[in-house]
Amino acid sequence: MARRKSTVNFVAVSDTQQPADQQEGILVTVEGRGGDTPQNRAKALELINQMWEEGEIADDQFPDGVALANLVYVPDSDIEADPEPETLAPIVQGAQEIIQLTRLQIEAQEAAEEAAPYIPIIEVVLDRSRPLSPEEKELAKERKYGKVIERMGLAIATQEDYQAQCSGHGRLILNAIAWQQQQSQLAPDSSKDHKLLE
Repeated sequence: MARRKSTVNFVAVSDTQQPADQQEGILVTVEGRGGDTPQNRAKALELINQMWEEGEIADDQFPDGVALANLVYVPDSDIEADPEPETLAPIVQGAQEIIQLTRLQIEAQEAAEEAAPYIPIIEVVLDRSRPLSPEEKELAKERKYGKVIERMGLAIATQEDYQAQCSGHGRLILNAIAWQQQQSQLAPDSSKDHKLLE
């Protein structure tokens, strides 16, 4: 399996003066290590500026420009040691949950892909419809068989448990994306004559 690159996540909050449960923003992911570092913040700010210059962000999304103060770090979610939800702004908590749910979805899909060759064996064992063929018996005797099936079960259970614990604040990010797309369609196609704040 290919090794994944280390990434760091931020939410660029469009209006930091809004109450926490009404804040909207854009989730940005940059390559980097070390979490909330000046280098990673600079990369995130650069990415937001690039998105704005390319018209992916409507002018009125950040009416006062976007600065480092608009960036809120989204710590990686550790299923066994989550920070207390009340210590995170709802939009940040939602972003964190989306990131973790995406990771869990990928793990479940990869486990399912690995388990796919064993489907005929599993069906026979569950239905007791016929004996295993000699080839199926040999496949089922391999050490990998048990590990793959166990990994599949664990991936699904972990995904379901985490989903059940989610706050639902991920919808804030989804709403922000929908709002952003709507604003982009409504915004006139004109060249921008101001720079976002550094």
